[in-house]
Amino acid sequence: MLRGALAGVGALGGLALSGCAEPPAEAVALGYGGVLSMRLSPDGEQALVGSVQQGAGLWNWRTQQRLANLSHAEQERAQVFASAFAPDGTRGVTAERHNLVHWDLTTGRVLGHWSAQASVRSVALSNQGRRILAGLNSREAWLLDGLNVRLPVIIPHAEAVRAVDISADAALGATGADDGLLRAWDLERGAAFITWKFEAPVTTVALSPDRRLLFAGPAHGQGRIWDLAQGTVLHPSLGGVRGGFSQARFSADGALLLTAAANGQITLWTVASGQVWQSWQLPRSLTDRTERLGVLDIGFDAQTRLALVAVTSGQVLVWRLG
Repeated sequence: MLRGALAGVGALGGLALSGCAEPPAEAVALGYGGVLSMRLSPDGEQALVGSVQQGAGLWNWRTQQRLANLSHAEQERAQVFASAFAPDGTRGVTAERHNLVHWDLTTGRVLGHWSAQASVRSVALSNQGRRILAGLNSREAWLLDGLNVRLPVIIPHAEAVRAVDISADAALGATGADDGLLRAWDLERGAAFITWKFEAPVTTVALSPDRRLLFAGPAHGQGRIWDLAQGTVLHPSLGGVRGGFSQARFSADGALLLTAAANGQITLWTVASGQVWQSWQLPRSLTDRTERLGVLDIGFDAQTRLALVAVTSGQVLVWRLG
């Protein structure tokens, strides 16, 4: 149960996939100076970027234009480690280690601010910023009223909450923790209606835009897709037993699922069958340096013709679907 407001596929079995060597069609650079986080908007047009030297900003990645500076309080260069867009793109949340800020992205105005004693690991918010869900290192998630700065409703876990998501209408939420526990929540009633234990930390959760589907993936092992509309498990074992997941995003119609793994493999799944449609391998580096790129976020363009991958070099990599 939620604790009241407190103070402050299967068909693939064990098959190991290898990504295609096809290079990205584009690589668009956003910002510089140690990119800590990047979140792509649902329509694939914009990105929330947090970097050491430039602080937090809203970008149009296609034009490489910085649209707004998002300063936390009086800090010009807030080190933002997590961020999220509302599904309608009008609101956003940025999170430093111990601070959450809710933004009106159409005006750049701060709508709310919350402080936490523990580090914020992940954030998600509903349309119009009605509700915000945040995962914290303090063995809990916070459910916040995005329209009124009130004390959070606490969702307790046994370990740090690394992954969260919330539906556009703010009715459903999902939380995943380092002990492998995944829960799906009816946020109106404050009750979990799905509880599942993976054998590794839950690193990503994703609700489809129509809230019909839920995907959860562990750091190591197979992922799982639930059909929430039917109350059934659609695919109990997505991917290989030696695989793992770090990011996931459903397409706008819920027909496709894009995932990323810690080893740089990007996979596009057909949801109905649980089969792989396309896969790519992240380049080791797009510069002369030898560091390995990591995935910060993934998504689609508005027409679901492109797969977008935000990486630790501060770039958006683009692959064409087809």
